[in-house]
Amino acid sequence: MYEFTNKSMYEVFHEAALKVPNNTAIYYQKKKISFKKLDRQIDKMADVLEHKLRVRKGDVVTVCLPNIPNVLVLVYALNKLGAICSLVHPFTPYNQLKYIIDNTRSKWAFVFEQRVAKEIDKFKAIPDICYVSRVEDFLPAIDKFFYHHFMNFKIRKKLGKSKKFEGFKYYHKLKGKPHRSTTVTDAGKECALLLQSGSTTGDPKTICISNDNMNFIASGAAELMCLPEEALIGKGMLSFLPSFHGFGIGMTMHAPLATGWASVFIPKFSPEAVVQAMRRTPVNAICGVPTAYEQLINSPIFVNCSKIRDLHVCWSGGDTMPFELKTKWDNTMKEKGSNCHLFEGYGLTECVAAVVVNTYDHNKEKSLGYPTNGTEIKIMNERGKELKTGEIGEIAVKSPANMISYFADAAATDAAVRDGYIYTGDLGYKDEDGFIFFTSRKKRVVKVSGVGVFPTEIERLVATIPGVKDSVAIKIPDERLQAAIKMFVVTDVVDKEGMRQDIIDVCHRYLIRWAVPKEIEFVDSLPKTPLGKTDFRKMQETEDKLRGISK
Repeated sequence: MYEFTNKSMYEVFHEAALKVPNNTAIYYQKKKISFKKLDRQIDKMADVLEHKLRVRKGDVVTVCLPNIPNVLVLVYALNKLGAICSLVHPFTPYNQLKYIIDNTRSKWAFVFEQRVAKEIDKFKAIPDICYVSRVEDFLPAIDKFFYHHFMNFKIRKKLGKSKKFEGFKYYHKLKGKPHRSTTVTDAGKECALLLQSGSTTGDPKTICISNDNMNFIASGAAELMCLPEEALIGKGMLSFLPSFHGFGIGMTMHAPLATGWASVFIPKFSPEAVVQAMRRTPVNAICGVPTAYEQLINSPIFVNCSKIRDLHVCWSGGDTMPFELKTKWDNTMKEKGSNCHLFEGYGLTECVAAVVVNTYDHNKEKSLGYPTNGTEIKIMNERGKELKTGEIGEIAVKSPANMISYFADAAATDAAVRDGYIYTGDLGYKDEDGFIFFTSRKKRVVKVSGVGVFPTEIERLVATIPGVKDSVAIKIPDERLQAAIKMFVVTDVVDKEGMRQDIIDVCHRYLIRWAVPKEIEFVDSLPKTPLGKTDFRKMQETEDKLRGISK
């Protein structure tokens, strides 16, 4: 196994590139990028960042892009210099993105062309710090030509005649030279990434992740695959989980590239895109969220693809996986001649990715899994006392993957971390064999298609709308996304439909699309706790009962 301790992410990748220079590092659409070529691209970008954009050690740069190669080039180039990469959802509305840029004091922001097109007038306020990336930047020449002209037509149609991209700088025009940039060493404990999360309480926070955190996750790839490292080289991990998600950047991007294994990029998930990627590349593993696996196993084009026989293992994370989904997946794979199993894992952004996982070596039905090597799990009561086997309490994690801190928030860090353990805000228990079982969430967070949505953030935003006296956001089931948001609103405004549209418009403007309420119900009042706070638990229980949902 590689020795990853006290190295930067870049150093670990670079060592893998020296070991297997001609192997494919990234498969992207029809393009193959070798380790040697990717390493060179990273080196050139590091030169640009250091000598043209004046990025220095400790500077923060925001990267707000989908799963395109530009992401990894920027992540590793920034990491080479000792700078910090703040990863953000590519379709974050301008107002929310601007807040993140300002809050993290980002020196530059790399943004997605299609997102900029949606709010170009607003983005024109910050063109001096923005570089725009396109989907076609790394496509083969012919595909790039057709995609570029097709997208230009779509964007021009969306923008209209009066709006243009004048004043914006583009990623693909940045040209650098290799071997001119600084390589920061002994950076294991240094912050490498900033990731957005709901924290262990359900309130949005920015999390500082170190190089050691990321490299610990990467070092466990062979353990989780239950294969020797040499068996991974030349194979591929399907990467459709987004880079701004710890599970995505940690497990489907950095972990493969750190061990000479390829990352297979899919910018936009669909069963058809997955099948196309599997036909072109040697995919032997997938990491995804339950909703993605639901779509795959119900898609004839996927289950009838002969390439599923090459799959070795799949993992589900980001949300609770229904046991029926695992059963259907495993049975279907067996019927189609594949030995692949779907296993559940558990983690949180504060630990980058999965620190508890089922594997071929350690698995148990309906459990979250078994702690990875080096990870300790305790079940704690509210007084901070460890509970016995089978007793339900808060899951606490101690791992080399544990975050450095919450960004610029010592109080929140101290509340979440005690004696080296992160108190997750999730409730569960440990059985006699050490397997961890999830029961419920203590924190307020709703997973919509695996994306964390924070009710308190929605409620605070809606409270700013004139006429809203009170509101609460809860979880409702959704056939496609597994869950969605419903809001109850107290208002004396007569035009309820106008108010409903105001709420939807404001949420679209300031929140990611998964946080926009699917349903809004107007009520005369909301129940309160003895302390005078809105009793969201009672509202959730009442709604679940009305919908016939049993706990």
